[in-house]
Amino acid sequence: MDKETVENITREIIGELYVMQEYSAGRAILSRLRSSIGRDFTNMADVMPFLFQKLPEDFLGKGDKPGDKEISILTCLQLYAIYQQGEKKCVFEGIEGYSNIGTSLKSLRVDDDNTAVDRRFNAMITSIDFEELIVHLRHMIRLLKSKQSSTKINFAKLAEDLYRIKKDQNKDDVIFAWAREYYKF
Repeated sequence: MDKETVENITREIIGELYVMQEYSAGRAILSRLRSSIGRDFTNMADVMPFLFQKLPEDFLGKGDKPGDKEISILTCLQLYAIYQQGEKKCVFEGIEGYSNIGTSLKSLRVDDDNTAVDRRFNAMITSIDFEELIVHLRHMIRLLKSKQSSTKINFAKLAEDLYRIKKDQNKDDVIFAWAREYYKF
């Protein structure tokens, strides 16, 4: 196995989920991931067996609170479940020239008047805390799915970025990189 990073573990799990979606058990996991959005971790008993079986021991939080790696990976699995819903082709891949989520969200800027989508993006990147960021990100992913569903997202890279934000490791650098990709031509 590759070096155990949030990005690599997320890539492995999403690869398994994509293969599993052909079967009812896989579709059920994706459905449970979607329905777990916004719920407290203590109310996710239907998702936890899948998640905990896939995470390395050192990725698990200590005590009664979920760890930053658990939260980052679960969040991206939920976002993947939203974006993959109803799609036969995989919506995730390591895309050449892909830098971060800003690369994918930039495809929403197709009209001459990008005011509304820019306002949503700016609300996301100026979020006060992690939870608010995730709410805005979820809305942006849903908007992308409705308008540009052929756009791929590197959910593994997104998980790594979210982990860095959650840990407050170069948070401003991550957000700045998203904005650069989103706004550049």
